[in-house]
Amino acid sequence: MRIVFLGTPEFAVPSLNALTENYEVVGVVTQPDREKDRKGRVIKGAVASVAESKGIPVFKFEKIRTEGADALRSLRPDIMVTCAYGQILSEEILNIPRLGVLNVHGSLLPLYRGSAPIQRAIMNGERETGITIMKTDVGMDSGDILSQQKVTIENDDYVGDLYEKLSVIGANLLIKTIEGYVSGSIKPVPQDAGRATYAPMLKKEEAYLDFSASCESVRNVIRGMGYGVCLLSGAPLKIYRADLREDNGKPGEILVAAKNDFVVACGAGALEITELQASGKKRMKTSDFLNGTKIAAGEFLTSAKG
Repeated sequence: MRIVFLGTPEFAVPSLNALTENYEVVGVVTQPDREKDRKGRVIKGAVASVAESKGIPVFKFEKIRTEGADALRSLRPDIMVTCAYGQILSEEILNIPRLGVLNVHGSLLPLYRGSAPIQRAIMNGERETGITIMKTDVGMDSGDILSQQKVTIENDDYVGDLYEKLSVIGANLLIKTIEGYVSGSIKPVPQDAGRATYAPMLKKEEAYLDFSASCESVRNVIRGMGYGVCLLSGAPLKIYRADLREDNGKPGEILVAAKNDFVVACGAGALEITELQASGKKRMKTSDFLNGTKIAAGEFLTSAKG
C-alpha cells in the first residue's frame, strides 16, 4: 500500500509515524517553512523534520492546487492521508490516489468543521470531543465519515493537553480505519449537514479576557487559546493557567495578591491565577511573580480590547 501523507504541525506526527510503521509512505507534503527563531533562522516544521529523518521525500508547495498535481501523480499513491495540513485540495488532486484521500480531524464531525476544532471545543465549554476519520471531498470537512472515537474533555485539559491526547488517538484510529476501509468492512457514511457547526481560524483578539463573563467562561478562553491577555496597570499581562474560585467581587477586581495567591473576580465567581507572564518578563509561577511585583487587593485587571 503506497501512502502519501499531508500534514504540518506536531499534531500530525503520530499519524505519520503510525503510517510508516504499517505502510510504505512514498512522500510527505507539508506547508512551506515560515516560522523563524529569534536569530531569524527558519524553523523546520515538525512533520518535515520527522519525514526527512526517515528518508521520505518531502514536498512544500506554496499552493498545492496549482503546483502539486504532477508531483503527487508521479508518486502513484493508493491512498493519501491529510492531518492538519493547512491547504484545501482540488478535485484534481483528490482524484489522484486509487482509493481516495482520508483525513484525520480533531472533532466529532459534523461538529466543529474547520481549522480550530480543538481550541473552540474547549473555549465553548464542551465536555466531549473526539477524532473523525473521513473521506475527503471538495467541501470543508464535509466528506463521508469512516470512523469516530469520542474523548472526554477533562476540566484540567488545556489546548496542549487535548492536542496531545487526540493526536495519539487519531494515529491509532487511522491505522484501524485504513485496514477496514481497504477490506470493505468499513463503509463511508454521509454527514448530517443539518447538524454542522464551524471552528474558524483563531484571531489573537479572542485571547483578550472579559472579566465581566463568568469565571468558567474566562477560564475556557485561557484553556482553549493557550493563554489569555489583560492589562495590569496598563501593561499587558498574559495568563496561562488559572483555577476556579467561589469568591465574588467587581469584575476584574484583584481580591487576593499575597504569597502564592492571586485571585481576580469575574462576573460570577473568580479565578485563582497560577501561571502568568508580565510585560517584558518570562512565563512564571504566580509565587515568583508576586515576589517581585508590588500589587495589592483592590486593584483591577482590565480588558486589553481597544
